[in-house]
Amino acid sequence: MSELSIQQVLGSRYRTSRAADKTTVMMMELLGLSTKASIARLAISRSLSMGKLPDEKIDAKGLEVPASSMFSKEDVAVWIGMCVTHSRMYGDNPVTDMESFRTVIRQHWHRGVELLREDWAACSEDYDRFLETLINRRADLPEFAEPNGSNSESTSGDPEPHSPMDISEQLVAALADIAVTAEIKEAIHGPRVSRYKVFLPNINLVDKLRKGLERLSLVLGLQEGLPTLSRGDASKTVYLDIPREKSSWQSCGFSQLQEWVTVGEKATEELRVFPGVDIMGKPFSFDLAKAPHLLVGGATGQGKSVCLHALIISLMMQHSPQTMKLALVDPKQVEFSVYRDSNFLYNGQVAVGVEEARNFIHSLVAEMDLRYELFNDLNVTNIQEARQKKVDIEYIVVFIEELADLIIQDREIEEQLVRLAQLARAAGIHLVLATQRPDSKTFSGLIRSNIPARIALTVQKGAESKIILDENGAEHLLGAGDMLVKTTGKQATRVHGVYVTRNDVESFLKGK
Repeated sequence: MSELSIQQVLGSRYRTSRAADKTTVMMMELLGLSTKASIARLAISRSLSMGKLPDEKIDAKGLEVPASSMFSKEDVAVWIGMCVTHSRMYGDNPVTDMESFRTVIRQHWHRGVELLREDWAACSEDYDRFLETLINRRADLPEFAEPNGSNSESTSGDPEPHSPMDISEQLVAALADIAVTAEIKEAIHGPRVSRYKVFLPNINLVDKLRKGLERLSLVLGLQEGLPTLSRGDASKTVYLDIPREKSSWQSCGFSQLQEWVTVGEKATEELRVFPGVDIMGKPFSFDLAKAPHLLVGGATGQGKSVCLHALIISLMMQHSPQTMKLALVDPKQVEFSVYRDSNFLYNGQVAVGVEEARNFIHSLVAEMDLRYELFNDLNVTNIQEARQKKVDIEYIVVFIEELADLIIQDREIEEQLVRLAQLARAAGIHLVLATQRPDSKTFSGLIRSNIPARIALTVQKGAESKIILDENGAEHLLGAGDMLVKTTGKQATRVHGVYVTRNDVESFLKGK
């Protein structure tokens, strides 16, 4: 093993065959796991419990998964040891370097995921029986989620989440208490919310149900949040999303964000960001280039800064400093300091304080004007057309932390931001404005009307939700990164934020 090191293993990427990749995606959906790495670990464990690997050629056409999703610093040596020992025990090709290690991972993944599919079928697709089968085989289950839930990746040292309870019977009784006769057709447990498919024999009861959500919350004894109502996928059905206790929440962490970004080809004409997962645990993303500007608001301590880091890291994972720059404005001089040495920085700095922020924003307005002069000379109208003519011009994404502080101290900043919001899109300059104090005094209608995309984290009052989203709802969120995301022309989507720590950011930046 002289040519194989833990550092190499952790710095590499892994993939399985095209066929096994498809089976992996299928098993993710069946078991309610949100990353391929979760299935890969189970598959490799399953295969390691078997004998000699089949002597067959296996392609490597599945999508890559980063090592940080597959292994941790704490257990990577164990995985290496098991693979090496297995190859020696059964006379397979020796594992002595990175190429042979990647090959054996691919082989075990390919074999193991098919065995998992067969196990699932043999258990009559019964989750509890399947779990018991895995435990009896001593499969590694550190991140095994509940059925139809999200991957449980503890990033904050919290205890393992409890299994979500099916409250279908209690829900039927609670609906009867508010004079709504209903039948529960299905229950799906997401990361923080359980979705119940409700059949209403009398469709005229929908309005009564909508008006009775607060009473329903009281009858169910919900401590936080309100049930939300949406249309079902069949006749006379609706979905009721019921928030659960924190002890049953499933979190998603930095390694999952890395995996989401690696799926599909990187498009340099997009500014795709990944704030988190939807209520069913599926990755949620949108293209900031089409947004084209974003307002992020929420009360103190509800996850706004973590959300901003997730957006920034999403962009850095998909771009180079030659295709995108980050213009960071940080009046508090705390949140963005971690990026101060990054090659992605516009003007090579993080702007702090009111005076620096003002000069910084003026320079962005000047940059916008210069770009339009260039476009005129090139006879083009936007950054995409200029790039098609082989002109090297990067996107600029402007992140301003706590905009309210800046506007209170200098109203001129608001005027310049409005100008950028109105004109900068075609020039490839996009704004992300954040605040923990959303109110009409600091966010004029002119700013809001030119910032169409919104992210609202938990706020104290419905009026604050209206400032951010132009509608109520954020006052009933669950905190800890729970958010409503509203992009251009679409209704608000509930998203549970990915948990990105400062250590995650620092570790990532070391490799850039």
